[in-house]
Amino acid sequence: MNILSVENLTKSLGLRKLFEGLSFGISKGEKVALIARNGVGKSTLLNILFGNESADSGVFAFAKNSRIAFLNQEPLIPENITLFHAIYAAENPLLKVISDYEEALLDPENYKLLERAMDAMETHAAWDYEQRIRQILTELKLHDLEQNTSTLSGGQRKRLALALALIQEPDFLILDEPTNHLDLQMIEWLEEYLTKSDLTLLMVTHDRYFLDRVCNVILEIDLGVLYRYAGNYQYFTEKKSERLLAQDASIEKAKNLYRKELDWMRRQPQARTTKSKARIDAFYQVEERAKQRQQEKQVKLEVMMSRLGRKILELHHVTKAFPGKKIMNDFSFVFKQRDRIGIVGDNGTGKSTFLKLITGAQKADAGTIDVGLYPRGYDLARR
Repeated sequence: MNILSVENLTKSLGLRKLFEGLSFGISKGEKVALIARNGVGKSTLLNILFGNESADSGVFAFAKNSRIAFLNQEPLIPENITLFHAIYAAENPLLKVISDYEEALLDPENYKLLERAMDAMETHAAWDYEQRIRQILTELKLHDLEQNTSTLSGGQRKRLALALALIQEPDFLILDEPTNHLDLQMIEWLEEYLTKSDLTLLMVTHDRYFLDRVCNVILEIDLGVLYRYAGNYQYFTEKKSERLLAQDASIEKAKNLYRKELDWMRRQPQARTTKSKARIDAFYQVEERAKQRQQEKQVKLEVMMSRLGRKILELHHVTKAFPGKKIMNDFSFVFKQRDRIGIVGDNGTGKSTFLKLITGAQKADAGTIDVGLYPRGYDLARR
C-alpha cells in the first residue's frame, strides 16, 4: 500500500519548467532517494510534498493520519529561545509530559512537582521516548540545551533541525541534504538510525556512500522522464548504464531515419496529401528523438564552463567575529585556478560563515575579498 501517491505533478518557475507530469508512489517502509541534475527541481518537489510550495497542476496524497516531518536544506529555526524550548515546543502531548519532567528535575526539592511529573511519565509510558530524545541530541552533539538559538552556527542549526525531525518519530520523513554539517561519526549513526527504523524515507543527497547504505529505491528524473530502480545506488548506476546503452542504440537508429526523412522533407512536393502530412508529423517526432542526447550534452557543457581571467579569489587581511566568538583574524589567502580545497574544523568554528563571506552572503568586519571575472550569465551564488 502506498503511503504517498503522486499523479501528474507539474511545476514551473517563470518560463522554465522544472518538471512535468511526474507520477510515482512510495510504499510504507521504503527508503527512497531522488536523483536528478541540478536545476530540475528536487528541493522544490520536496517542498511541494510538505506543503511549503504549490504545484502548477497535479495531485498528491499521503495515507490517512500519516505523521510527516521535513528537514529543509535551509531550515527555519525559532529565534531567541533556548534549544530546550525549541525541542519541546512541538504540539506533541508526550513532549509536553517530558518537558514538565525535565523542568521538575531542575527543582528537586519540590517533591510534589517532581512526583506529579514522574507519575505523568509513567502514565504516558514516556520513559523510552525521553531516552530516545536524549540519544538523538547526544549523537548530534547538542549538549547545551540552555544555548540560545540565535547564537547557533550554520552547522548547529542544521543539526538541531535534523534532531527536531527525528524526535517527531514521523511515519514519513523527507530529508533535503541531511549529511551537510555532519561529521563522520554523526553520519554513521544516522545511517544506522534510518536503516533500522521502520519509517518511510524520501531524501535528496549528494553523499553517494550515505545514499548507497540507506536507500533501497532510487527515483531518477532524466530529461523530464521519471525512472524507478528497486535497489541501492550501486544497483542504480549499473541499471542506468544499461538503460543509456539501449537508449543510445535507439537514438542512433533515429538519427539514421532522421537523415533519410530530412532528405525527403527537402524534396517533397508542394501538394500536401493526408499521407504526406502524417509523414511530416512523424518526421518531427523522429527529429526530437534523434537530438535528445545532444541537448543533454549541451547542458553539461554549460555547467563545465571555465572561468575567464587568471584571478580567481583573493582574501586580504580579512577579519570576522561575532559577540564572544572570533571566526578569523587578519586572514589572507589566494585561490588559484583549478585548486581543490577542503575546509575542515570543529562544529561551530565558522566554516559556513567563511563560505558566506567568499560568496558575499555576509560581509567581513575588515579586509577585502576580491573576486575574479566570470563568464556572462554565471551566477556567483551557485559556486
